[in-house]
Amino acid sequence: MKRRLLGLALCFFVLPAFSQTSLSGNLSKVSVIDKQINLNTADIKTLSKSIKGIGSKRAEAIITYRQKHGNFKSVTDLAHVPGLGQKFVNSHADELQRIFIVE
Repeated sequence: MKRRLLGLALCFFVLPAFSQTSLSGNLSKVSVIDKQINLNTADIKTLSKSIKGIGSKRAEAIITYRQKHGNFKSVTDLAHVPGLGQKFVNSHADELQRIFIVE
């Protein structure tokens, strides 16, 4: 009798906890971007909310670089921005290509 109750308790309390953990873990990894951000027209607020690792200082550096050197020709040009660099661009390459466009 005790074993049956223990088995039922496991079914009701433990198994749902495992299923919710895996479900919520998968949902948190999903991100949908409705519209890409144009690097040549975006403002500080837009850039700083675009990708983890680009805050207000890096967003300002992107705009300053754009004003001094003209429009970006590709997303990989971000490697020339002081404060970002090649290492940042390489480590975030897929995300940068997915989020940003250059027009």
